[in-house]
Amino acid sequence: MSMKESAGRASEWVLHLSFLFILVEVIWMLLPFAGFLYGSVLHLQVLAQNPYTAWLTHFVFPVLTLGPVGPILMGLGLLVFFIGAGQIYWAKIRKHTHPVTGGLYRFVRHPQYIALTLFGVGVLLTWGRAISFLAFSLMMFLYYHLARSEEKRCVRLFGDEYERYREKTSFVIPGDRYLRPLGERLNAIRLPKAAWVCLGFLVTLLLSLGAMKLISQTKASVRDVPFLEQTVQLRDAKEEAEAPVLLTGRQTGVPYATDGRIVAVRGPYRNAAAAGFSERVVHQLRSSPALREHLAYLDDPNGDVAYVFSLPFNKPDQPGTPGMQGKSSTGRGPAADPAGPDRVRLAIMRCSLPQGSRPEEALGDKTRRHIRKACIVPVNLGRADGEEIVEGQITTPGPRFPAEDRWDFFMKQLSGMQASRSQGDQQATTTELGPDGSLVMVKAPILRTRMDAPFAEELFDRLLESKVLLEQLRKSGVGGDTVAVAFPRPGENWYRDHHGSPQVSVFVMLVRKESPDAPTASIFKNTAPDIQGAFTVEMDFGIARPKDSISGIKTIGPKRNLEERWQFFLSGL
Repeated sequence: MSMKESAGRASEWVLHLSFLFILVEVIWMLLPFAGFLYGSVLHLQVLAQNPYTAWLTHFVFPVLTLGPVGPILMGLGLLVFFIGAGQIYWAKIRKHTHPVTGGLYRFVRHPQYIALTLFGVGVLLTWGRAISFLAFSLMMFLYYHLARSEEKRCVRLFGDEYERYREKTSFVIPGDRYLRPLGERLNAIRLPKAAWVCLGFLVTLLLSLGAMKLISQTKASVRDVPFLEQTVQLRDAKEEAEAPVLLTGRQTGVPYATDGRIVAVRGPYRNAAAAGFSERVVHQLRSSPALREHLAYLDDPNGDVAYVFSLPFNKPDQPGTPGMQGKSSTGRGPAADPAGPDRVRLAIMRCSLPQGSRPEEALGDKTRRHIRKACIVPVNLGRADGEEIVEGQITTPGPRFPAEDRWDFFMKQLSGMQASRSQGDQQATTTELGPDGSLVMVKAPILRTRMDAPFAEELFDRLLESKVLLEQLRKSGVGGDTVAVAFPRPGENWYRDHHGSPQVSVFVMLVRKESPDAPTASIFKNTAPDIQGAFTVEMDFGIARPKDSISGIKTIGPKRNLEERWQFFLSGL
């Protein structure tokens, strides 16, 4: 066998494997093997880490785009394919010595490729992923060269008879024979055949990527996000009156909250990256009797400022970024802290500032601060208002405590954790919470939440009835211009029991609107929403109401690219 024939055979195998990939993706996407293929083999998580390629991990088309059109095209493609194949094999059975030129072959020379193309388009409109779209484009490229190879064999078998047939019929698309003059002009360009093949492949790939980008942008601009919304009471009038008005923002990429005398940083420990954490620290530190002596300097309006960083409540067993070791039993993110989500150690640095310097400016500028003292305090921020938050011994390091080195360590950890998000400074904004907050549940990405209205309503009602969730929303700072947006996802037993008593994992993001009066729908039009944080909620429909269906809540760490996850959840709409 010549090298040319070997290359042709290899192309045919690549073609068949590509088509098989598209054909069965809808099936094995639902199997455990899909996670291994997409994660370990294809390494799609690498694409998600870069904003220029993250969109490739999203759906190219929404699920069931144009309603039944996709399945209809799939059925039509299969019908045309079997009709065309039947003509060919009927001629072989009858041992015809002439080419098949009747029926479908009277209009085009390769009707079976039209059929497979229709089927592929139907699959994309039914369940169109970026990877299957690229495979479909590769399939079209290989079909062209495979069809050319088949025509050369037909010329050798049937001679002038096939040449005359080829002159009066189209190649694949009816009417494409009128484009032959363009093909002749391209053939006049003297290039090696291998160069033409490589150039054609490159053009096919660029057209495919361009089409995907256009589809994604068009879809985002006209997307109508279906959601349920309810206002819930999170605080009473007394809490609202006593809540301090804080400033929140970013300085050198580090998020913080401050009342002017205490600057609480969100992090670097994972639990402290939760939305509302830094605000709770500022609010609760002043009410602690155990810390009154250590924070007495805050009573002097012209005195020093306290800067607060967080550490795990118990020292980690492994070196590295605090709170990022280990995996949960579900495989989604690190394991929950055994000490609970509200227990941390606070590193409180007492600093003197130059006259006229704003407290947040000192976070990344050593010239604007002088560290005078420090203390390490184990606290439980989950305690009720008025209760002591300090749990354990307050440690005051001696004069040899490397305060600047420790500060640099914290800032390095914070910088690494925020790498996937905007590093630009965010102008400080006033946080003023009201008694109420909004809970929004998007009917995606689970298809059943869109197709089964009673199921979606029951899921939303279970969320609203959960005291555990409402407490989490309160602690997360929901209210005012910050709303909680919930995306239902399949739980551990979803594919086994999603029509019975399924488990659901709800991904909740805390998103800030442009203003408290802005309509909720406006956050879905924003291509770069202001996401304050996120947590996951595990639900079990097997728990009968009115019992709480929520079995656990876990904070999402700051390394998670929440903007990419937001786009992923909305991409299937």
